[in-house]
Parts: sequence; C-alpha cells; structure tokens
Amino acid sequence: MLLFLAGCSSSNDKGITSFVVPKEVNAEFQLSEIAKSVEYLSLETSEASYLSLIQDVKSFKDRIYVVDFPGRILVFDKAGKFIQQIGTEGEGPGEFYNLSSFTIDEDSEILYVATGRRLISYTLNNEYLAEKKFPFIIDYIEIIDKKLNLVAGEDGVKSGNKFVNLRSLFKVDSGLDIVDSIPLIYREMDEQTGANYPYKNFISTIEDENFIYTPVLTDESIIRDTLFKIDDLALKPSIKLDFAPPLFNEDGNKLILIKNVILSKNFLICEYNREGSSALYIGARNTDFSINLKEGLLIEDEESVMLRPFDLSSDQFYFVKTYNFTDASEEELNPMIGIVTL
Repeated sequence: MLLFLAGCSSSNDKGITSFVVPKEVNAEFQLSEIAKSVEYLSLETSEASYLSLIQDVKSFKDRIYVVDFPGRILVFDKAGKFIQQIGTEGEGPGEFYNLSSFTIDEDSEILYVATGRRLISYTLNNEYLAEKKFPFIIDYIEIIDKKLNLVAGEDGVKSGNKFVNLRSLFKVDSGLDIVDSIPLIYREMDEQTGANYPYKNFISTIEDENFIYTPVLTDESIIRDTLFKIDDLALKPSIKLDFAPPLFNEDGNKLILIKNVILSKNFLICEYNREGSSALYIGARNTDFSINLKEGLLIEDEESVMLRPFDLSSDQFYFVKTYNFTDASEEELNPMIGIVTL
C-alpha cells in the first residue's frame, strides 16, 4: 500500500480536515488490495426483475432495495430472490415513471420516493400511503435526526437579467409539511443552464452525525471543495479537498467537476472529473493512506468499478459488477452487486 500513497490529511486550527488530491492518477489498483472483505450478491433474473442500470442500493432488515434506471424500485431478499416492485409505472396517485431518490424511515418503516416535484410514501409491503406535490424539484431525500429531509430547488429562475439556480435542505414532518430549511446553493448565471448526474450521494450518515455535499455540475469560476457537517439548522465546514493545480483553464472555467463526496467512519471518497476524465479519490481519515485512481477500482476480471455508500458507519460500500458472456445464445443475467468493507 505504501507505493500508492498519493496524499495526506491534516487539520487546521478551525477544525477543518484537508485531503490533498494530486493531479496524477493510478490506472491499475485492485480492490482486493484495500478491502477487508468483498461479498457478491447475484440478483434473480426474470421478466419482472430484469435490471438495465442500477442507480442505488439500500439494505433494511432482510431485504435489498435496488433502483433501476429510470425509476423502478425492485426488492430482493438477501439471497437475491426477487420479491416485489415498489409502486407502479404511471402518472396517477402512487405511480411514477422516474425517480431521483428514495429512502427508508427505519423507525416508522415507511419508504419515501422523490419523483420530480412529488414525494410519495409506501409501506414496505408496497401499500400506497400518501403523496404531496411541492413547488420545487426534489433532488435527494434522507432521514436526519428522525425527520425526512429534502435537497430541492429550481434551475433557471429569472431574476432581473440573470438566471438563478437554487438549492436548499428542507426538513419535513410526518404530514409532509415543511418545518425548516437551510440554504445550500444560490448561483447567478447569464444563461439558463442545468446539469444532472444519475448517482446522487449528497448526505453521508455515520451513526448520529450527518454530512452533506451538494454538487454543482455546471461550469463556474469556483471549486466547491468542502464537505459540511449538518448541525441542527447550521452547516459547519468539516473537510476540504485540496486539489492540485491547475484548477481552471485560460478562460477561467473549472477543470475539476466534483460529482459526489462520501464520508464513512474511516474513509473519505470523492468521485470527480478532471478535464473530462473520470477519477476516484480514496483517503483514510485516521492514517496517511490515500490513492487517486483513473475511473475506479479494479476487480478480478479487470473491470473498473466505483464505490457507493451502503453502510457508512461500518465502512461498507457497494459496487455493480456486470457479467462477462461467452455464449451469445444464453439469456443475459442481471449484474451482480458487490458489498465491500474497507
């Protein structure tokens, strides 16, 4: 591992930890070199459970919840057997075609789905409960301190001769009414511009602590390089990503596009682009180990994968492994989900 030390972390007198992200990337680094364990889950392939693009995976009790692009939630047991689909496709009550995020309230055992401006709730047995339409687009939802929170806003709001992109963190009660909010993003632009990324990991929860990174995926003249801790109704700077220059091109446009910043008990993971090329940075919070990777980590067959949050309090992440086929006449199987503990 010492051969792959790519940076170090330090704390300043304001309590902010910095992780140095170098410009150089390593093209070949095996997941097995840093993983404590890797377990694979093979998901049942059937007409009802066929997956095209896995966007999110969550686990609760004895079930695995998988989001398939553009908007199905399929439920499997821990052996990979298909159980059911949450909701149905459509535009009526309890129906949706696309979803941006979902979460499970483990206390009430209610599953929430964000789809456009709508928030829909179900029991874990797929019973439709309620829904509400908001005056903004919901990007992401998560349970924080036993309350449902929404990262939501609007793009291209006209303000004088400018256009504004807005994002806030909204707290809602059990009746789906807003009870508080924290502003996250206010960005003025000359033209209407917006961008989206299908893999959203805005909030990291580690036991009773919550951290947030809200990406801006359009061009601008600053690098949003800080992860914030959510402390009641305040955001406190917690971790800074110190990217090696150059950060901007000759026109002043950013060369670093940060897509996700994920914090677990012992690691920080940043998924980003530098000058259009995908990269993955992993830094240890309690040692000097860090590594900067081109595209992602390699698994046995040299497939490159990204790590996404599974159980951050236990340093667990998931990745998606596609099958390799030797017989084109065979039915194509669902991808496998790998659960890795760092």
